[in-house]
Amino acid sequence: MVKWVKLKKYCQVSGDTSNAVHAKRKRGMWLDGVQCKIGPDGNIWINLEEVEKWVELGEQGMLRRIQQA
Repeated sequence: MVKWVKLKKYCQVSGDTSNAVHAKRKRGMWLDGVQCKIGPDGNIWINLEEVEKWVELGEQGMLRRIQQA
């Protein structure tokens, strides 16, 4: 399974828009280095495994998980 995909591919697969992804980052719902990151090429990359965990655990579950780390 592919772990990281570029934003455009993530949007094609998930149905999210790039604006929705940027909003999640801005509101702190997705953390850089966890669900997303800026790659060395300057593109936004999305971690599919971490996004799946975010969906399964919900936002509060992710906050607890991060606090325990």
